[in-house]
Amino acid sequence: MSSKLALLGGKPVVTGPVTESWPQFDQDEATAVMEVLESGNWNHGPKCQEFEEEFARLQNAKYGLLCTCGTAALEVICRGAKIGVDDEVITSPYTFHGTCMGIMMAGGTVTFADIDPDTNNIDPDAIEVAITPRTRAIMVVHFGGLACDMNRILDIAAKHDLLVLEDAAHGWGAQYAGRGLGSWGLASGFSFQQSKNMTSGEGGIALTSDEEMADIIGCVINSGRSIYERAPEELRWGGNHRITDFLAAILLCQLERVEAQNDIREQNAAMLTRALSQLEGIDPIRRVPEATRVSWHVYGARFNKEAFEGVSRSVFMRALRAEGVPVGSGYSEPVYKNPVFQHDWQGGAYKPLAWTTTPDAPDYRDLQLPNVEQYCRERISISQTVMLTSENRMGEVVNAFEKVCGQAKELIGLENKEVS
Repeated sequence: MSSKLALLGGKPVVTGPVTESWPQFDQDEATAVMEVLESGNWNHGPKCQEFEEEFARLQNAKYGLLCTCGTAALEVICRGAKIGVDDEVITSPYTFHGTCMGIMMAGGTVTFADIDPDTNNIDPDAIEVAITPRTRAIMVVHFGGLACDMNRILDIAAKHDLLVLEDAAHGWGAQYAGRGLGSWGLASGFSFQQSKNMTSGEGGIALTSDEEMADIIGCVINSGRSIYERAPEELRWGGNHRITDFLAAILLCQLERVEAQNDIREQNAAMLTRALSQLEGIDPIRRVPEATRVSWHVYGARFNKEAFEGVSRSVFMRALRAEGVPVGSGYSEPVYKNPVFQHDWQGGAYKPLAWTTTPDAPDYRDLQLPNVEQYCRERISISQTVMLTSENRMGEVVNAFEKVCGQAKELIGLENKEVS
């Protein structure tokens, strides 16, 4: 690529829209919603049951239980696992805070283990270091639909007699060793929020293959009334986390497309990874060999500014955007920097979460995990809607990366400067 950078007045590489419109739908969704409207089953009805069965089958689990959102799904699986006050759950610091809220709303305490710098997922070695006598579970986060190292994590859990739960909010159709994400631990949670690869606007689902777990989760979702005939009497309690057949009808239509869409994302990810791996200073996130299928809710790479003579990530991304590539930086800081973890809960009277009431509650304000903090400074992200683009357009995205990398020296000194 020898043409002038678009940021400096040259012609952009990308010749048309890269991002696919989202959400995607057609007449099937409209027809399905109208069928529910006319059926009179506007609550949690047959469409919900049908989707629960079909989605559980896709992910190789026995039971599926729909609920209001991904965060609720994580809360109900924690409750199903009987996570309570003083129980610690180890999870990743590179995640949406809903992962932590699911744990804390169930009464548990969050413990963070650093990420593997190459995979962006929780580091099994860091998990072992984080285990204490109070640890009850590990909640893995398959970020972007890239599977964690489940074999090692399951071995660690077995060694220390811990439960494994899965935040598979990005994992629709994704697999580890040929088996669906969400079927490896005791239970898992998925999200159907509007930005997600499968969406009904809002919604979530809990998966498990454990009968007792399914019974408890059903009660927690359904105001203490079991969704199944059987239910432990002492556990007939819970809030209302149900969704309606309107949303399930949309999800059934979305389910028809997800595998074909994942095929497109996998093809584009392979093209992007091959190309970026050849560029000095850009390191695609490593996929563990057992990650046999990835949903690519986000595609990530690391930016090494030293390879570009100190050009910052922000300037590099400005140059890519000028070429027509809609890139982002992902989370700007680890989730433990969220205000809920930075507040002095011990110093006030209001203590909204169970862990804030204990005299030896963890103080996250001084927590520093080096891998995730560096990763937040270096990540470049590409959204799932870009990963759905055509092969030709993805080729232009590749060309844009090559162009900007090849002329990065032209970006030196542009920090804090406006470019016309």
